[in-house]
Amino acid sequence: MAKAINSINEKEAREAVHAGLTADGIKVTKTLVDQVMDKAQDLTRNALVAGQAVKVQGLGTLEIRTHVGGNYKVPDPLNEGQFLTGTAPAGKHVLFVESDSLLEAMNAPIEA
Repeated sequence: MAKAINSINEKEAREAVHAGLTADGIKVTKTLVDQVMDKAQDLTRNALVAGQAVKVQGLGTLEIRTHVGGNYKVPDPLNEGQFLTGTAPAGKHVLFVESDSLLEAMNAPIEA
């Protein structure tokens, strides 16, 4: 059974890509992997800033969603019975919509 990974940082991701390509017999330098990943990151960021969705084949789509501002009221954890109020600003955020194949893989029964 594969070891569960809680998270992976950028350096680990780059090393994993290099190791995976090397294991597949593809001769590639770590510098080239860095350049390709940097370019992919730049292209993704630029597309999202421009309001475009980014489809990651086999994983899903990164989409920009706009949310409206509004007032909020939440309980004050320091003063029982009191509330904190404020105004949440309008803005944009990135939403990840999983692909069907990713959802199927994540929800597949685990074989012992």
